[in-house]
Amino acid sequence: AAGAQSPAPGPAAGMAAPGGDLRSALSATVLSLERLELDLFRGRHHWVPATRRLFGGQIVGQALVAAAHAVSRDVQVHSLHCYFV
Repeated sequence: AAGAQSPAPGPAAGMAAPGGDLRSALSATVLSLERLELDLFRGRHHWVPATRRLFGGQIVGQALVAAAHAVSRDVQVHSLHCYFV
C-alpha cells in the first residue's frame, strides 16, 4: 500500500456487491492486489476521508493476501500475529 492513491470506486463504501456477498466484495475491492513482480504487490488503500487515516486491518489483510499469492496453493496460513501501536 505505497503511494498516495484515492479510494477505489465501487462496493467498498457499502460493502455489498450487486448480486454478490461480502467475501466477494472484499476480494474485489479492499483485498485486491496488483502484482508488480514475482513477489511484489501493490494494494489500494481505503482511507476514511474525514480523518485521512487507514484501517490497520486492511493493511494486514492485504499482506496476508500477498503472502498467499507468493507461495504454492498447498501452503496455508496457520497463524497470524500483528500489533498496532
